[in-house]
Amino acid sequence: MNLRDLTLQFMLQMRSRPGRINRRLSRRGFRHRVRTPEVGVVRACAVQMEWRLCETAEEFADLAYDNVRAAVTDGAELVAFPEDTASLLVGVMPGIGPLLQSLTVDEAIQQIGDDVQVADLFRLLGRATHRIYDTTFATLARGFGVHIAAGSAVLPLPDQRVLNIGHLFTPDGRILRQAKCHLMPMEEEWGLAAGEDLEVFDTALGRIGLPVCMDATFFETFRILRQLGAEIVVLPMADPEHPYNPWKALRGVWPRVQESQVFAVQGALVGDALGMRLTGHAGIYAPLALTEAGDGRLAVSDRPEGEALVFADLDVAALRRLREEQPLQLNPALYERYFPRVYSGFWRGGTH
Repeated sequence: MNLRDLTLQFMLQMRSRPGRINRRLSRRGFRHRVRTPEVGVVRACAVQMEWRLCETAEEFADLAYDNVRAAVTDGAELVAFPEDTASLLVGVMPGIGPLLQSLTVDEAIQQIGDDVQVADLFRLLGRATHRIYDTTFATLARGFGVHIAAGSAVLPLPDQRVLNIGHLFTPDGRILRQAKCHLMPMEEEWGLAAGEDLEVFDTALGRIGLPVCMDATFFETFRILRQLGAEIVVLPMADPEHPYNPWKALRGVWPRVQESQVFAVQGALVGDALGMRLTGHAGIYAPLALTEAGDGRLAVSDRPEGEALVFADLDVAALRRLREEQPLQLNPALYERYFPRVYSGFWRGGTH
């Protein structure tokens, strides 16, 4: 590592010190602490958030705080942020802000060197991003007593692969992670790697799965999560689709919910981001039989642009009764034959 890289790493380390974030959040306070939840009816909030560059850890912490505080003020026990929430922290890199105001992220990277990929940017930023992101959401989850699905963060692993990883922060201090298994072509061009395993996590709210955006395009993802016992699936999304096309959007979470008999909570990142225009609806979905209008929608934002918080109650007990009364017709022999080859265990020590 040369002197320039060492200097940059030192600057990023100073900008990402956890003490700065903790002091900022402590001063703002946690006056709306959520009661200790029990599995039954879970109040969920899906965040529709506009992308913006955050040039300091405090700026990012303030943005996250404002959304979580607004959610818990309305009683939310589960708050779901969009995909690539941590990408707002690209702004902590010295000098990159002006570049990204006039260039796409690919063009900005080319200014650095022809042989540099976007993944290299995330490798460089990874430690600082991780510290700010984890410190912010872990502090908010403990302080407000709420479960926070903090969208996703593009992070490097010790083996130098770069993955897009969904996160769930719990009030008791756990940080649960799930790598995105299905990449968009753009992410592959950036040099990102795909996750190879799916997990379901036991929480005080129920059993939760954490796929990321494109994972919902494929029915197998939700079917595997259902087979693993998922009751609530949190799906962060950031879709570079402009203008918004509701028919293309139907490839995503709504049919997966109906096929698998789960609840889904979808946060959406919108606005101008890294040379793209993002659109989408934050929404909360349920099997048809568990929605008042019979349409599978518990709450959806009014429009696919601009910021919004949407709320709904997830009756986990009713979902369990529905599954007993209307069991899915599954084909486990087929799954056992084919699925292990497709979804094998990076997270559990498997091989490619």
